[in-house]
Amino acid sequence: MSTTKNEVNEAQILASLIKRTGKTEVSGSAVQRSHRFPFFIFTQIENISKMSDVSISAIINQLLEVGLESVKLHLTDEEIKKINQISQEQQDRHLTNSKNNLKEK
Repeated sequence: MSTTKNEVNEAQILASLIKRTGKTEVSGSAVQRSHRFPFFIFTQIENISKMSDVSISAIINQLLEVGLESVKLHLTDEEIKKINQISQEQQDRHLTNSKNNLKEK
């Protein structure tokens, strides 16, 4: 996974959000998860959110993208392929959860 000189990477996107020179939009399906953050990490996330005027959720997603992109630079193509694959079980679980959420509304 390499980026050419003209490609924008996820860290650059996040930096542009913090500097308020960029925008981001998220589309597609989502999975809701609960997570406990160490206090010193969450305060940084919250501060980035305030600086960029972007939701905490969007900042967390962007930070995850930055981290994944960074890690993949140190993996083989085969390892990246395994990380990116979506199993039938994962897909079925997501579809079941999506249907249950629709029923609740």
